[in-house]
Amino acid sequence: MEVQRTLRQLRRQLYGLRAFVPGWRRRHKLEAMVGPLGFWNQLQRYQLQATTHLGLRQHHTLLDIGCGPLQGGIAFIRYLEPGRYVGVDCNPTAIETGHEEISRQRLTGKNPRLLVSHSFGDDQLAASSFDFIWMSQVLYYFDERTMHQLFEMVRRRLRHTGIMAGDILGPASDRSFLRHPLPPVHTPESLDALAQDHGLRVVAQGTLADFGYPKRLGLRNNILLRINHWSHPAS
Repeated sequence: MEVQRTLRQLRRQLYGLRAFVPGWRRRHKLEAMVGPLGFWNQLQRYQLQATTHLGLRQHHTLLDIGCGPLQGGIAFIRYLEPGRYVGVDCNPTAIETGHEEISRQRLTGKNPRLLVSHSFGDDQLAASSFDFIWMSQVLYYFDERTMHQLFEMVRRRLRHTGIMAGDILGPASDRSFLRHPLPPVHTPESLDALAQDHGLRVVAQGTLADFGYPKRLGLRNNILLRINHWSHPAS
């Protein structure tokens, strides 16, 4: 364990040198905003692979909550038809950087929408509803009260046949990678009990590693959840 920790620290130091290398500074800035360093492309592929496996299609509308500087968002915008992507984050700097990335990647013609919000976008989305709601590595920061607020928003904005997906810490997840203290750990069963109050169901789909998450990362053992309306049977 000590050897692994030392190797991780060494890799961080080496990746940190990219901040001083022309051509790599931009990528380093993006990775430093979301972490971990050195896995941007792999994590981008994982997000698109996981969502399409669960049913995301090009004609669907997607609400990406906690989108950050668009690690997954750029892949989603490329994949989806124009006007189908909405990204939400509470960090204005992340949203500003996301706009820059859209321009740099020449994706403005896809007409994505990015929002700074502390209400999961609920205050700005008017009557919008979505086929897919995605929350990558966000849910385990929420306490029970916040989870109820989220599920109430999902109840109203997730279409009848829609899918919400996100992940929680699994028993074997490495918590040393996390940046903030956490509320009590959620389980698929505890979240399903909360979701039932809002007409939703929660079903575990496997670990993130099952969906292409990098196996070198400690959160590969997180549990991916699929959330549906009770009136739409979960597959």
